[in-house]
Amino acid sequence: MNVPPGPRGLEVTGFVRQTLPFLEQTARRFGPLSYFRILNQHIYLIDEPEWIQDVLVTRQHLFVRDTGATLLRELVGDGLLTRDEPAHKERRRMLQPAFHRAQVASYAEMMVAETVRTAESWQPDATLDIPAEMKRLTLAIVGAALFGSDFSSSAGQIAEVLQRVARRSRWLVPGLAILEPVAHAYRRFFPTGPSLFFRSERAELVSILAPVLDRRRRLQEADMFSLLLTELSDEDATNEIVTMVLAGHETTAVALTWVWYLLGKHPQAEECLRDEISRVLGGRDACFEDIPRLTYTAMVFQEAMRLYPPAPAFGRRPTEKIAIGGYDIRPGSSILMSPYVTQRNERWFVRPEQFEPERWRNSSIPKFAYFPFGGGAKMCIGEAFARMEGVLVLATVIQRWRLRRIGQNDIGMRSAVTLRPDGPLWMRAERVAGS
Repeated sequence: MNVPPGPRGLEVTGFVRQTLPFLEQTARRFGPLSYFRILNQHIYLIDEPEWIQDVLVTRQHLFVRDTGATLLRELVGDGLLTRDEPAHKERRRMLQPAFHRAQVASYAEMMVAETVRTAESWQPDATLDIPAEMKRLTLAIVGAALFGSDFSSSAGQIAEVLQRVARRSRWLVPGLAILEPVAHAYRRFFPTGPSLFFRSERAELVSILAPVLDRRRRLQEADMFSLLLTELSDEDATNEIVTMVLAGHETTAVALTWVWYLLGKHPQAEECLRDEISRVLGGRDACFEDIPRLTYTAMVFQEAMRLYPPAPAFGRRPTEKIAIGGYDIRPGSSILMSPYVTQRNERWFVRPEQFEPERWRNSSIPKFAYFPFGGGAKMCIGEAFARMEGVLVLATVIQRWRLRRIGQNDIGMRSAVTLRPDGPLWMRAERVAGS
């Protein structure tokens, strides 16, 4: 079989041991299309925006989700994040009204109110666990915005379960190439059987949501809950609620954590951010209409997601033989695309390892040189929600606090469900004068 160049032999074990460094080194060493094999799994890595667009958009109808969906399906069930066409299209159509522009705009006030509540709970000179604080904040936001205020306690319980899942996923993700055939065989024989990897966690999620679903079916509310319960069974509604809580708070919390880490390392960027927020807002809290003028704030969030995309890699599998870069790729092969790898490629970004929000002021990069939210029909449904949330949270917190890093050591990365810091990030809260 004629295949692209790539690592061979024992080199391939790096994929299991240190996935992201392995992928980045492979792309830099072997070019925009590389190949390696783990057991019987043929894996291709694409680091070329034109070909990424081809897979995600132009010929997306020829691909299905890859290995990561297998792991997610064992937790969230058959939901938006795990479905393929035509089931995915139908479910997305049902959920889309909650993410239309006018609806997203209505969430802005809630986002600011929850951020103010979180920020005002901090004490001067307190030491903050930033990842924990950002998770608490984004969980409150997704609970209030999408599911109503009475969902907050349930959302907290769901988040605790998801944290246990994330810790276990850290060890499962590298071995999925080996575990996936077992999972597929299990699902063929037991299509409605208990979760293979997260049996107790899945059962706990169902028990948390069962009384909530029962109660809410008797109420008439205009929120995501009511939308789901009108059209879905309890099982399908549970799947989508867990999906939204996972995707709606975990990814944004991780992105904001990296923002504070990067601002702590780059005080000049923080001062530019403060200057813009002071000039645009004049001491008041932000609202939806301010977002177009908070351009540097948006660039800070965008640059953080370039360096640390919450979903650092994902894949597709062709359903028939296709050609990419002059090579024939057989159906069932894994085609990996990594925002982390491509967004740090010096072909598209000058000084790619540096945090430089200004690079986005007049950027002319190819469309899929930057794709932290994916692309095509399966692009993250909450992209506009997350971008707005990032800007409003930054604008609200910055007016009240300076967050100073405790310790100057660089923090490494840990890739499981999302790209997290591999250690604690503690910061000291200093109250801004006059706030």
